[in-house]
Amino acid sequence: MKKRNEVDINETWAIEELFESDEVFLDGIEDLKKMSDIFVKKYKECNSSDQIYEALEAYSEIAALTDRLSTFASITTEVDTSNSSVMKRFANFANEMSKIDANLSFFESMLAKTDKSLLEETKTSYPEYKYYIDRVIDNSKYLLSDETEKVLANLIPTFDAPYKSYSDIRYADMDFEDFEYDGEEIVLNHNTFEEFLEADPRDDLRREAFKRYHDVLRKYQNSDASVYTTHVENEKRISDIRGYDTVFDYLLSRQDVDKEIYENHIDTIMEELAPHMRKYAGIIKGVYGLDEMTYADLKLAIDPEYEPEVTIDGAREYIIEGLSNLGEEYGQVLNRAFDERWIDYAQNIGKRTGAFASGPYGSHPFIMTTYNNKMSQVMTLAHELGHAGQYYYSNSNQNALNNDMSMYFVEAPSTANEITMERFLLNKASDDREKLWVLATMISKTYYHNFVTHFIEAAFQREVYRKVEAGESLSADDLNQIFTKKLEEFWGDSVKLVDGSELTWMRQPHYYMGLYPYTYQAGLTIGTVISDKIVNGSKKDVDTWIDVLKLGGSVGPIDLAKAAGVDMTNTKAISETVAFIGSLVDQIDELCQKLGMYK
Repeated sequence: MKKRNEVDINETWAIEELFESDEVFLDGIEDLKKMSDIFVKKYKECNSSDQIYEALEAYSEIAALTDRLSTFASITTEVDTSNSSVMKRFANFANEMSKIDANLSFFESMLAKTDKSLLEETKTSYPEYKYYIDRVIDNSKYLLSDETEKVLANLIPTFDAPYKSYSDIRYADMDFEDFEYDGEEIVLNHNTFEEFLEADPRDDLRREAFKRYHDVLRKYQNSDASVYTTHVENEKRISDIRGYDTVFDYLLSRQDVDKEIYENHIDTIMEELAPHMRKYAGIIKGVYGLDEMTYADLKLAIDPEYEPEVTIDGAREYIIEGLSNLGEEYGQVLNRAFDERWIDYAQNIGKRTGAFASGPYGSHPFIMTTYNNKMSQVMTLAHELGHAGQYYYSNSNQNALNNDMSMYFVEAPSTANEITMERFLLNKASDDREKLWVLATMISKTYYHNFVTHFIEAAFQREVYRKVEAGESLSADDLNQIFTKKLEEFWGDSVKLVDGSELTWMRQPHYYMGLYPYTYQAGLTIGTVISDKIVNGSKKDVDTWIDVLKLGGSVGPIDLAKAAGVDMTNTKAISETVAFIGSLVDQIDELCQKLGMYK
């Protein structure tokens, strides 16, 4: 595998368009410091709605520059974790940012203490800040003294340290040994395992790779457990200090979601989805003629020999056509992403696994993936371009205090694109085998990833927080047992849990991002409904969806869903999505029988 400086520049993102050099980046930090100092002197108190508005506008400008600086500092570490200078730059930025945050920590507390009638007047006169002010008022009872808030802001790098430690362990410390299989040299690392080996149709190779991969993880389980539990305990301490009833209330307040909605999501999916996925596991077992279905076999494709290969240019053509229902302007955004190097496709040493998108305010979005020339990558790109499209519309129509959608909603634009792309390919399928491949991809890639992998993470995470809330201290063995229990609850006796299954919790960074995992199911539920409207609805449906993307974070996530035509206050939409998943599994079963694929 190539080093980062050896890959084709056309397969990398144009990060220089954010900051063309370290010198310009450092100048940006100095500018931010100056803006911060001026803000502190000018807005220690606000005595009129006009002055509050002026302060919010200035604060928004600070937020915009902060967004660009933090994006540059952070995402450059993701494409090359082996680059010590990049890692050092991020650490230095985090330290500088903590001082700036401390300097500005007075502002929301000052706003919260402002006479409520003045805040109401501001909301009336400047409605673009209504939701932001409402959130400040709602959270005011959890604010501490100005001095304490300043101390906590200074400690942000300390609170963020567990995620950095997790990344260091995973990408810098873990060392995998290549091995030989049937005369072939097998390269084993995070990327090769998760992109290729865990889905390799050769049973003995796939299971050997699974064993070797998790044997390495096992060496670091105690370190990972210590880092993760420190992170969770820190969140618990902060929730207590601020006066939240539980750590759940603290974390969900950041999403603007009620705890009842969170609990109902997890309970409903565990009860209703498990039977469908157990049937899917049985389909894999039958297609491959396995004596037993193990956890190491769950990523097998139903028909791996069929999946077409597609170049980056070919993927672009599919995406532009497949998402054409979203309108001409949306298509122009997609074309810009390809033409202007918003996307980093390269495979290189030190690049993190998975894919993500980032949308710094005042810049075009950035997308990271590792392109492997498989048709399934078309869906990955469509997904991340869904995020990019949302960033484009939100940033273009909102200020920097209102552009970020709640974590609860943020996966809806991406999954809507992904499913729309799959529906497009399904409609284009020329025969039963091609139709089977698309249906199987919908399950194995889209719904398995979001409604199974991330759901089990969510169920595991909830149990971890419950135990920490109850005052328990957790070890690696405890985390392994919790994860195993959730796997058993979901898969029952349909899947044999082999050694290494219990370590799956070590493979995801989402646990360091609050209650993130369950939001994938929320987003995909909304995305499933929206995709149906994009493909089968009217132009008005599409226009409504684009208008929702433009709202950004100017309203709460439940209201965003409502504006899109989806009621997430109850579990009806989730149950309907689970039923839809079940119908896909049933169609896969029928086609496997029709094509004589069972052994």
